[in-house]
Amino acid sequence: MAVPYSQGRHKGNEAHYTGLILLIAVLLFPTLLPEKIGWLTSFVPLPIFYYLVVLGKKDGTILIRNAILLSAVGALLIGSMPVLIFSFAMAPLGIAFSHAVFNKKEPVATGFIGFLFLVFAWLLFWSGLGMIHQTNPYTTLLVELDEGLSNGLILYEESADLAPETMESVRSAVELLRNYIPKVLPAILVSAILTITWLNLVLGNWLLKKKDKDLTAWPDYIEWTLPEPLVWLVIMAGVSVFLLPEPMSTIGLNILIVCITVYFFQGLAIVASLLNKWSVPMLIRVLIYALIFIQTYGIIILSFLGLADVWADFRKLKQADENPNASV
Repeated sequence: MAVPYSQGRHKGNEAHYTGLILLIAVLLFPTLLPEKIGWLTSFVPLPIFYYLVVLGKKDGTILIRNAILLSAVGALLIGSMPVLIFSFAMAPLGIAFSHAVFNKKEPVATGFIGFLFLVFAWLLFWSGLGMIHQTNPYTTLLVELDEGLSNGLILYEESADLAPETMESVRSAVELLRNYIPKVLPAILVSAILTITWLNLVLGNWLLKKKDKDLTAWPDYIEWTLPEPLVWLVIMAGVSVFLLPEPMSTIGLNILIVCITVYFFQGLAIVASLLNKWSVPMLIRVLIYALIFIQTYGIIILSFLGLADVWADFRKLKQADENPNASV
């Protein structure tokens, strides 16, 4: 008889100490050089999710508590508590994932719940920071982005030896960014939170299955699918962008960008499924994934691929659902 998820399946001092060191490292390292490795805070939910499931709620909670306390002591000694508090704001995402596994929620539903948890945690953090410094973090971010673009253009004009026509094209591109970034910044922030949620969810599921397939009832990432009615949100957003006046067109544009991000995740699952089906060597897979992420067009193409999957069913998942007893 399988051990219930909530009891943990791999208890032991070795797993506890390994998890403690790993979580402290993920929490503390970004505080040492936040400008260079601050991105590591995005992966704080991953060890929390992993060890809560592997060790169980009780032992996993003890591990997280000890790691937070020891990290707080370390941050106080090196004077980097604000960055550590931001890392703490990522923790609810991992906790939400583990509860979803215990309660056997579907992975896409889990991602949505985790996204809401992370949005709430970020709002609390940035609102508190704004109150302490008497500033509006969102407005400050807009100002910094605009100044960065302006200063970057000035440096580029002074250092680059380009033809006047090329320089004018660069100026036009920068001006376009300065006009559009304030309009689409909400979508950029939401897409960033969605990406962090997706990364931790996919990696967490993969690690748990590598440890023990019985730790999670979720299927592999290549089988994850978005709810079909979501396509109507894409259609309505597209109609708003092209047919409605401001501010509805701007709202539609933001929704469309978020939808592109979400359907990119599904498009990537389709590509991963096809590469797996065709037994493509790992080195070539890595090169394909690298090209997808480097090229902006690759992301857009995969988004359309994920959207088209609603009708095309590239992975034949609907057929499998209709014929559950058919041989694969």
